[in-house]
Amino acid sequence: MPDHRSYVIILTLNITDRGDGVRRLNAIVGYHGYWVLLTYFALISAVFGMCFALTGNLRLALIFLMISGVFDAFDGSVASLKERTDREKSYGIQLDSLADIVNFGVFPVIIGFTIWHNHSSHLLIHAAVFSLYVLAALIRLAHFNVIEIELQGTKEKRKYYEGLPVTSVALIIPFIYSVCDIFSFSLPVIYPISLFVIALAFVLRIRIPKPRGYAILILCLAGIPAVAYILIGKYL
Repeated sequence: MPDHRSYVIILTLNITDRGDGVRRLNAIVGYHGYWVLLTYFALISAVFGMCFALTGNLRLALIFLMISGVFDAFDGSVASLKERTDREKSYGIQLDSLADIVNFGVFPVIIGFTIWHNHSSHLLIHAAVFSLYVLAALIRLAHFNVIEIELQGTKEKRKYYEGLPVTSVALIIPFIYSVCDIFSFSLPVIYPISLFVIALAFVLRIRIPKPRGYAILILCLAGIPAVAYILIGKYL
């Protein structure tokens, strides 16, 4: 006889007290707190940017790409302020990489699609490059996760990256756009070529020192000229 038991999804609401005097209501899955907020904000910024890109507002899309990059640059520093459990650390690693594939993998492709759509030429070539780019970003992030989990077990801190970090496109892509606009280079030609080169840089075994402290701030400040040009360039 078949088993006719009913399957019911139950939302469990349990309140925990972690000894800090604050009682928390655990109604959703995951491990939440201020240490993951910047990752959430980075993803939200990317979604806003993709919406602007799909409606043809390339300049605002690039601004939101850079905003997403800034949030991502500091999320690790903020997370390190909290003494987290192993599960919370693992959750943060997975969450960051899943957000990054959207923010710096899919988002640049949406920007590329907008550039292609405005000129409507060689779709198959563009689609092939876009696919390769997202695949390379995915491989890069999966490799990052494996190494990061291994380091978590040894309590050793990462000193360098293998391959170009995907977050770097938050600076590279606005720079490419600005250069093409200033010197009247063909963006529909330069952009897919750039994504192809970046895709290779993602997966090549090149060691890049991990920026820390003031180095992260300097990298963020380096994007100010690009932001300024993107905002006011059309008026010059």
